[in-house]
Amino acid sequence: MQRRMLLSMAGQKAALIWERISAGRRSRKLDYSAIVCAAMKLADDEGIEAVSMRKVAEALGVGTMSLYRYVTGKDDLLDLILDAAYGEIPLQEASGADWRKHLRVVAIETRQVLKEHKWLALLISRRPTLGPNYLRWFEFLLATTGASGRSMRTRARVIGTLWAYISGFIAYELGEIETNRRYKLTEAKKRRMVQPYLTQIIATGKYPCLTEFLKIGIGQPTDQDFKIGLDAVLAGIDSLGP
Repeated sequence: MQRRMLLSMAGQKAALIWERISAGRRSRKLDYSAIVCAAMKLADDEGIEAVSMRKVAEALGVGTMSLYRYVTGKDDLLDLILDAAYGEIPLQEASGADWRKHLRVVAIETRQVLKEHKWLALLISRRPTLGPNYLRWFEFLLATTGASGRSMRTRARVIGTLWAYISGFIAYELGEIETNRRYKLTEAKKRRMVQPYLTQIIATGKYPCLTEFLKIGIGQPTDQDFKIGLDAVLAGIDSLGP
């Protein structure tokens, strides 16, 4: 995470949006909240690539130059909506005795927000995460893992492992959704497309486990699948030393 931050910030001369946000000018038509809402709606409706200064200005009914009183360009817009999405993750007050329960709940809530904003997982890997809502989320995870008495290095590893599970699961989910949308695929259509090839593979007798898997028909990942895998990850974390 620190490496991403440093690379993203390298060479930047302007202050970060979080340093400038309180100094932005105000008008009757425009404020940061309106800008964020318009940019997030564009990203939700048309994808993250659709977010631009021009389109956000059009959605708000103002001139593009008006936005420059608040943001320096598209990067600022992306940072703002990234942090706004993190602000949608509800966080309970952590208690030492329930650290595992709190990690489970925040993982489930984080995945839900990632599903609601399909651009979010990709944006996290591209932009520095320094906004107040992200830092609040990260602080919660640090405090929660700290309640177990582990060192900061181990806590960072725990959070990294938890995030790897969440982001990996959601990447598979959203990848399937996007493929189906792009090529107008249904489950029945996909089965018809691959069935001839799979029939040949199964006939060789070399893949007995795959044959059993296909007969059962696991289907697309579900909420229950996520929770079972999450519990396995948390059980492994529980067995870690200091």
